[in-house]
Amino acid sequence: MKILFFLILLYFNNLGTILNANQFDFKIGKEEKELIEIFETVCKKLLNNLKIEKVKNWELQNITNNSIFITNPKTLQDLLIKIVKRGVNTKAYRFTFNNDKEAKFFITSSSDCKVNMARIIQRNKLNQIKALVELSNDLQNVKKIEFINPKVPYIYPLPLGVKVGLIDTGINYTLPEITSKISRVSPTKINGYDFVENDNLPYDIDFVGSPFFPRYHGTSVASIIIKEAPEAVIVPYKFSRKNPCTFADIIKKLSDSNIKIALLAMGSNNINDWQCFLKEAKKSQDVLFIVTAGNNNLNIDNNKIYPASFDLENMIVVSSSTLFGDLAKGSNFGIESVDFLVNGEQLEVVDHRGVRSITSGSSYAAPRVAAMAARYFAKNPDSKILEFKLMLIKRAIKKSNNLVKYGWIPDPLDNYLF
Repeated sequence: MKILFFLILLYFNNLGTILNANQFDFKIGKEEKELIEIFETVCKKLLNNLKIEKVKNWELQNITNNSIFITNPKTLQDLLIKIVKRGVNTKAYRFTFNNDKEAKFFITSSSDCKVNMARIIQRNKLNQIKALVELSNDLQNVKKIEFINPKVPYIYPLPLGVKVGLIDTGINYTLPEITSKISRVSPTKINGYDFVENDNLPYDIDFVGSPFFPRYHGTSVASIIIKEAPEAVIVPYKFSRKNPCTFADIIKKLSDSNIKIALLAMGSNNINDWQCFLKEAKKSQDVLFIVTAGNNNLNIDNNKIYPASFDLENMIVVSSSTLFGDLAKGSNFGIESVDFLVNGEQLEVVDHRGVRSITSGSSYAAPRVAAMAARYFAKNPDSKILEFKLMLIKRAIKKSNNLVKYGWIPDPLDNYLF
């Protein structure tokens, strides 16, 4: 299953919730030191075209052009080393160490086995990723560390407002400008859920692509809602891309919590990924789903992207426009599938690091509509979700080159017709 988040994703080397080496007590342990010794041995043998028969105390089980499988006869532990050559006429390599079928250690080296980058994954007793550690290039010290699922900051009084369900990669709830706008059930417990690790810590990080290079999305999206709708509080749901039927559980939580607004800045072209969403969304007519059209430069009337291509009365599909109402470069369109254009270009967001940056795409147009919905329902708490949708239709300006159903919303910050 490939569910895509429609944005330029931010990677580990731009971490926000990280600590420098002098800010934490973390030591390179015996296991890590052994992996470093194995790397040094293997790399030098590759560099000198030497035959690999035994690596330290580990016995060779199998070797191919891009992998080495070794076993420790004392501990019976297996280790798979995946090796990728960085260029055709070079002896620079990328090493990935998988311990007990789990990613453990990642190193990139130059042609003289000099380390360019080294990262270690730390896991807890449940085998969940606890921290992502970056080592110094000499592999002797810890350079940076990001702890996964950090402690929720204490907030009192509890944030109140119009609840907006954010279905995404999670949210960095440690950032001061974010945590004060997250819905709570108690001063230290978030009103939301992590469907990846099944806990109440929906921290913004996605390891599906690579555990060494995680992706971040939800915090940036949430920051737009927070900025444009002071009346809103975020209810974050961290979605499991490995199990698309978590949508059913999420929508049930939305409906049970009387949350009218749900934002999904994601999609895929596989309709099977979205059957649970479709079934539950049809039953939840009290929830308004605001979804992105995507950034594939496609007519999604013909090249379907889900959930945007579903015909649901309680769904609004948004694509990104320029400041002047034209379809933004790369944005998806469709006069049957896409409802509105909203400017999502060159917008300021707060990313997972707490850094203000500029970004573009339908992932950032859609939260502007969610912010409009929050302001609308703050002023009209008894209104139905379809009344908001009809108001947007009245506001939309139809242009010949819009290529969407209703048109362009020129100023999403304006409360006109509220």
